[in-house]
Amino acid sequence: MWFKNLYLLRLSSDFTLTPEALHEALESKPFLGCGNELREASGWVSPFGRNSEQLVLAANDCMLLTLAHQEKLLPASVVREELDAVVAEIEEKESRKMGKREKQDLRDEIEFELLPKAFTRTKKMDAWLDLPNGWMIINSSSNTPAERLTHLLRNTLGSLPVTPPKTDMSPAVLMTQWLADDHTLPAPFTLGEECELKGAGEEKSVAVFKRHELMSEEVQANLAAGKTVSKLGLVWADKISFMLTEDLGVRRVRFLDVLVDNLKDADPQSHAEKLDIEFTLMTGEVTQLLADLMQCFTTVTEVAEPA
Repeated sequence: MWFKNLYLLRLSSDFTLTPEALHEALESKPFLGCGNELREASGWVSPFGRNSEQLVLAANDCMLLTLAHQEKLLPASVVREELDAVVAEIEEKESRKMGKREKQDLRDEIEFELLPKAFTRTKKMDAWLDLPNGWMIINSSSNTPAERLTHLLRNTLGSLPVTPPKTDMSPAVLMTQWLADDHTLPAPFTLGEECELKGAGEEKSVAVFKRHELMSEEVQANLAAGKTVSKLGLVWADKISFMLTEDLGVRRVRFLDVLVDNLKDADPQSHAEKLDIEFTLMTGEVTQLLADLMQCFTTVTEVAEPA
């Protein structure tokens, strides 16, 4: 259940929804799978697993929900091979060349016939709503799956007033300052062991350092040559390590031993209890991490207009 990535969105202060109301809304768009005819399908499932009908986990004034997305695995090469065979047969039989439109229509027919036989792949993705602090956080490292979740949630609820978080200062500029002089990095943050630096010239050169002392001469020489930081490994309060990106993404999140030990001390007696404890621990710490991070950037919250 521990999130590996934090895709950050700001919720409007006008957005209010109880766990009960959210559960009821999610029931209107359950996950049903692709069936025989659909190429892909999305819907809501229980965060507690297939044996539960509870669609929302609530703790720490936060609400966890889970999207399931299924797609048919129908490689283009398979369709093309079948299409080529059918086209060759028709052209030989009728002694003519098929037109482009005919081939496209035939391709569509072949795909429709093959879809019921295709294998399916199903992926789940979690998100949580933190209404008191105005966050929506998705466990995703890229835009496409995150936008799929927000699109379905917007359709489910009727509106979803979210915007990307805004900052007064460019993350790349501030991260470059931190790496040039670690004394400018405010507590409780400390430098990790990874970074990515980008050049400003036409070649857009990139220097990547992993498991590296970031205050070393090699890293500093790249900064002196005019490169800026696009990704920076950080540790927050000796509890959470992560990679901060120039678009304010929080990637490769790791919850360190102090939080794992807290879970062991709690000694959960069931899967549901374990999930509840993990979610409580995670949201409590991440909420504070984000408060400290936004303070660094003096975040200006943009109020979203209802969709």
